Amino acid sequence: MPLTSVSTADGSLLISWAFSAPAQAVWAGFTDAALLSQWLGRPLECDARTGGTIVVDHSGGYLSRSVITDMDEPRRLAMSWEFPEEPESRISIRLGDTEAGAVMDFVHYGLGTLVDSYGPGWITHLVYLEAAVAGAAIPAAQFWPLHSTFETLYTASVAADAVTG
Repeated sequence: MPLTSVSTADGSLLISWAFSAPAQAVWAGFTDAALLSQWLGRPLECDARTGGTIVVDHSGGYLSRSVITDMDEPRRLAMSWEFPEEPESRISIRLGDTEAGAVMDFVHYGLGTLVDSYGPGWITHLVYLEAAVAGAAIPAAQFWPLHSTFETLYTASVAADAVTG
């Protein structure tokens, strides 16, 4: 898992990630319904263009709805994020190529007090994205066990940062 950094500030979550695949392949993970279904949930709508809507069923009636507000394939993607019983927030993804693959800065803005609850979830989803882009999808049944592990590690890291910070 090439998670390179995680930080929070002003109710926003920033995750930096290194992929062994090129930026174009990672981009497809956000815009191609077949890949999206391997890491985020079942796409009910996947209109990957500026002004387009992406609706994902995360199971149990939990649907996320996003409207793409800006995109520059395969470098930049910005969209809204609506999830049940939460205020609307925004996501920004920036991708760049390196000799080894791609780097991504993923920022989820406007989470407020939910920011720490989103950290382990996005890290788990991004592990799934990395596997999907590599052509080695992780079984959906592993999501919650992995999430639990990342939640424990994330909570310990946040606590350690509070002590040393």
